[in-house]
Amino acid sequence: MNRLGTFALVAVSSLFLDVVLPAGASAQSPTELVGTWRLVAFKVQASDTKEEKDALGPNPHGRLILTASGYITNYRVAAGRKPAQNDADRAQLLRTMAVWTGRYRVDGNKLLVKIDSSWNENDTGSERPRTYLLDGNRLVVSTVTPNSNFFEGRPASGDEYFERED
Repeated sequence: MNRLGTFALVAVSSLFLDVVLPAGASAQSPTELVGTWRLVAFKVQASDTKEEKDALGPNPHGRLILTASGYITNYRVAAGRKPAQNDADRAQLLRTMAVWTGRYRVDGNKLLVKIDSSWNENDTGSERPRTYLLDGNRLVVSTVTPNSNFFEGRPASGDEYFERED
């Protein structure tokens, strides 16, 4: 490609990114996702009714950890959980968490996760595509699922908001 063609391609790409990405965000390399991210919010919306809620309450706790070798762990729990005293308490603890681990790869703004273990076994063995937006030390991971854990098996979408810890 000649210099004029290269310049035109760069100019068009820059204009596209300015339109698609919000102010302050930029296209990132997959290596910039590597690290430990602290969960600050987890919002879900039912696809059928558009009902929105905090998946694990207004102040969830958790970490998203991505390694350079392609491993990922996402651990999320509601605030205020107490140790279980009986089976009903243990069931409540299970309902106030969402945890999975596996391998990931990045394709553009897609985070493709092959889950090898999950807290409820519903997602184990599945590959779930997610999209992400990285803006400095802030990361938003979005997903759509046909069978939500937070809307009793209904389809839903979710947005997880993280801040970099390291």
